[in-house]
Amino acid sequence: MGGGVVVRERVLYGCQGIAGEWGHNVLEVDGPACYCGKRGCVEQFLAGPALQEYYTSLSGKSCPLAEIVRRCERGSDAHAEATVQRLIAYFGRAIAYLINILDPHVIVLGGGVSNVDLLYSEGVRAAMPYVFNNRLETRVVKNQLGDSAGVFGAAMLVA
Repeated sequence: MGGGVVVRERVLYGCQGIAGEWGHNVLEVDGPACYCGKRGCVEQFLAGPALQEYYTSLSGKSCPLAEIVRRCERGSDAHAEATVQRLIAYFGRAIAYLINILDPHVIVLGGGVSNVDLLYSEGVRAAMPYVFNNRLETRVVKNQLGDSAGVFGAAMLVA
């Protein structure tokens, strides 16, 4: 779970070079251990591998995220439904924190999890209880570069 902040068409780096890093903010103090040394980081609830691990912990079976989402949409797998509902709930909370701090005009999602269409409807609705005011005007949109957006961004940094 990476992130970046763009202000007036310029990337904001911050004094430590971590502006926009939201994957290692803690959502649950006693949550799953993260490779960064903390527990309960956003990444441990929203990253594809973490979602797949959660599904496996419920079902005892390994399954790729895209299949978990399909099973949820079909209503054929209670464990898949629980996994997607967990994603939506934690996404709403995590994205609300960004909205409260930055008040951005738009949030662009990338990576494999951004292919979960429910994030753009139910996920945004799940943010409402956590947003400071009584409206949410920030647009949350899917990236236009697909799962390779990070590769493009890395190439642009070198250029």
